[in-house]
Amino acid sequence: MTRTLTLTTSTFRDEHGDPATWSAATLDSYQVIGDIAPPPPLPFTHREMQTEAKAWEASAAAQQRLADELAAKGHITAAGIHRRGAQDARQHAQAARLGWPAYEAFLNGW
Repeated sequence: MTRTLTLTTSTFRDEHGDPATWSAATLDSYQVIGDIAPPPPLPFTHREMQTEAKAWEASAAAQQRLADELAAKGHITAAGIHRRGAQDARQHAQAARLGWPAYEAFLNGW
C-alpha cells in the first residue's frame, strides 16, 4: 500500500503543533509551503459573513418584537417560542460576525 503525502499548510500545522511555539525557521518553512500550496479559499468572504450577521440580527429583532406583542396580548407560549427564535438568531449572528470558520463550527456544534 502506497501512501501519498500532500504538502499543505494544514498538514504542516498538524505535524508541528501550536504556531506559538515555532522557531523562526519553522515559520519560514510554513510561509514557503503556503506560497507553494496555499490553502483553498473559504466558501464565504468576511464581507459576506458580515452581511449574513446583519440578516440574522434583523431576524432576531423581528422575532423579539413579535414575542413582545404576543406576550402583551397574553399568548405566553407563542411569545416564548419567538423569544427562543430571537435568541437563536442572535447566536447565529454572533458566530457569523467572526467569519466562516467560526460560523461553520457553530453550525456543526464543534
